[in-house]
Amino acid sequence: MLTIFYSALLLGILGFASGTFLAFAAKKFEVKEDPTEAIIKAVLPNNDCGSCGYPGCAAFAKAFIKGEVGKDGCVPGKSQGTPELLEKISKMSVDELNKIYEESQEDDSKILKLLKQS
Repeated sequence: MLTIFYSALLLGILGFASGTFLAFAAKKFEVKEDPTEAIIKAVLPNNDCGSCGYPGCAAFAKAFIKGEVGKDGCVPGKSQGTPELLEKISKMSVDELNKIYEESQEDDSKILKLLKQS
C-alpha cells in the first residue's frame, strides 16, 4: 500500500515540476507579434484568397511592411476601403500604432474603430 502512495506522490511532484518548467519556458521564449502586422491584418478582409499574389492576408501584411506590395494589392479590400486605411497606417508612427494595438487588446473590430477615429 505504501508503494502506491509513494508512486502517486512521485508522479504528482514530477507533474508539478514539469508544469512549472513548461510555464516558465513558454513565458521566456514567447514570440511577440508585430503590432503593425496585426493592425494591417485587421484592416484586410481576411479572405485568404490569394488574389494579391501572396498565400494569405498574413503574408500580404508582411509584404506590405517590407514595401514589396502597394496599398492597392488587396483586390477584395478595394471595395471595403482597405487602400485608404493602409495609406493611413503607413503614415502613422510606430508609437501611434503601438498605442492603438494596446488599446484594442488585440480585437480586430476595436482596431478598425480606433483607426477610423484617429
